[in-house]
Amino acid sequence: MSKVLVFGHQNPDNDAVMSAVVLAQLLNQVEFNGCTYEARALGPLPAESAKLLADAGLPEPMLLDAIEPAAEGEDPQQVILTDHNEPGQSVAGLANAQIVGVVDHHRFGDFTTAAPLTIVAMPWGSSCTVVAKLFEVLGQELTDTQAKLLLSAMMTDTLMLKSPTTTDVDRATAAKLGEQLGVDPVKFGMEVFLSRPSGSFTPEQMVGNDIKLFEVAGKQLLIGQYETVDKTRALGMIPEIREAMRAYQAQKGADGIVLCITDIMEEGSQVLLEGDTAAAQKGLKIEDVAEGVWCPGVLSRKKQVAAPILAAN
Repeated sequence: MSKVLVFGHQNPDNDAVMSAVVLAQLLNQVEFNGCTYEARALGPLPAESAKLLADAGLPEPMLLDAIEPAAEGEDPQQVILTDHNEPGQSVAGLANAQIVGVVDHHRFGDFTTAAPLTIVAMPWGSSCTVVAKLFEVLGQELTDTQAKLLLSAMMTDTLMLKSPTTTDVDRATAAKLGEQLGVDPVKFGMEVFLSRPSGSFTPEQMVGNDIKLFEVAGKQLLIGQYETVDKTRALGMIPEIREAMRAYQAQKGADGIVLCITDIMEEGSQVLLEGDTAAAQKGLKIEDVAEGVWCPGVLSRKKQVAAPILAAN
């Protein structure tokens, strides 16, 4: 019986973690393709993910540093990607694996496989919304624990259903899960969000905890997002944050870096730029200024930051 590893992207957020954990549970429940499925993580878990799993009595996914080439005469490691598909956002050594599935809600970029695979990709607000729908497709009932983990990630990924990426499917699924759990989805989501120790985040954590690499006009651009309910503390640390941005860019060998300091309550983002960010400035129609640029209404990295940058270049 083959063991398939299921994991989200590097610098995992709650959606990457919970989509992998609950999808692995679902596939084991239905004995999908006669394999066993094991959730992994490509970095330390966010505080809210660790707390939710601990409260549920579930172990954290083991860290996966890299996938090594298969030994002679053995098959490559089979994997399922959740909440991502681009190799630059995935595990080191992904080329050594056989990708047998993808469950995602992002664009597809630089993605090829040697063999056919199962892809479930929907333009919804959260990969966990897709996982919740798969329970219906496969005729399985969600346990309360599974419903809670999925709802937590749906709320954090859609910023309590405020993000422009939120769809009617997300709202309907959130309402259904909230009814099962006896909670108001938005209030529950705020409780999950406030479990983050935001007051103690260092500049390095603000920059590196939720960041993705994109290929734009032949250059590597990092786009990060730090979400908070009050941006005041972060705005008082702009010089230190910029220094952390430059250090992270150098560490990753990228050409430029963008950081969105997103204030959920004020519903907008302060955008900071470092390095070669001409493509970002063109796409976002902003200039690089010392204090950053306040962009009202900008809550989604995927739809309101990455997408216009990619489209303009």
